[in-house]
Amino acid sequence: MKMHRTRRRQSGATLLITMIFVVIFLLLVISLVSTGIVNTKVTANQQHNVEAVSAAQQGIEQVISQDFTSAPVATTVPVDVNGDGKADYTAQVATPVCQSSTTITNTQLDVNNPDDVACFVGNGNNNTGIIDATGGSGGNSLCNTTQWDVSATVSDAAATNANATLHQGIAVRVPYGTACP
Repeated sequence: MKMHRTRRRQSGATLLITMIFVVIFLLLVISLVSTGIVNTKVTANQQHNVEAVSAAQQGIEQVISQDFTSAPVATTVPVDVNGDGKADYTAQVATPVCQSSTTITNTQLDVNNPDDVACFVGNGNNNTGIIDATGGSGGNSLCNTTQWDVSATVSDAAATNANATLHQGIAVRVPYGTACP
């Protein structure tokens, strides 16, 4: 009869140990699921921030693809990042700021570059008759280089809480004597 009581105690101990392991495994599974959810949220936030930066870049590119130097203004640019035809973000492009205007000298121009030909003094538009040591016209060309800062901000507080501000420097060639507006 003593043997029978021992077996009952062993069966109870086995059940208790099994329950402890079940609880440990349950806590482990809950921890893993919780970690997976957090990682998914982090990944989604990173994706939304990358999309916001991309939307800001697209806004800047849209503004600089036009002649923004003659009358710089702030612009709102809707951006569709996933191609469904609806704007996912709105880029607020600030008024472009001209930071400097510098005269380009004839020696800085490349005679083989078609964009530079119109800037040469003596290109048929005028001729100063000044010749430098290399045999080319010296002095200033007919063009200036202006340096601009264009910035865009994307803020999507309603849906994704993504925020991005992007600045881009741009050099634009303009006619000689053009000063920053």
